Amino acid sequence: MKKLNYAIVRATIAFTLCTVIGTIFCGSSYASEQPQSGNRYKIVGPVHLSGVYRNLNNRQLNRQMAFESLTAVRFSGPEVAFQRIVPAGTIMTIVGAAPKRVPLPFFAKRYFIRLDPDLSLGLDVVLELNRGIEGSLDGLNPELFSRP
Repeated sequence: MKKLNYAIVRATIAFTLCTVIGTIFCGSSYASEQPQSGNRYKIVGPVHLSGVYRNLNNRQLNRQMAFESLTAVRFSGPEVAFQRIVPAGTIMTIVGAAPKRVPLPFFAKRYFIRLDPDLSLGLDVVLELNRGIEGSLDGLNPELFSRP
């Protein structure tokens, strides 16, 4: 009887591990296309621009020590310097791919963007395809973005 219980536990653990690994590395994509450099989008829904410190021990708002993140949700924490709503009608231009924070395949793709009018305070603005930003319009949420 103990051997049967041991086999069931092992099978359950193996199934769970395979399911988790498959979910992480084989997740479905929201769109076959991704935003390309030079693509322009009009912001039509509520998005937030947040200043984020890179280092909590040195809280300075300059390019070396902070960046701005465009998200669909409000978030807070000690790393957030400020947060404001981006007005509807603002034009967002994809500048190019940004490096991932952690180089693993299941982390969100990141892009440097430019906003018109410029709301950046001289910091780099980063768009991550997560937190409600992702969708079917070149990988972006069509409830938040449209073609200009």
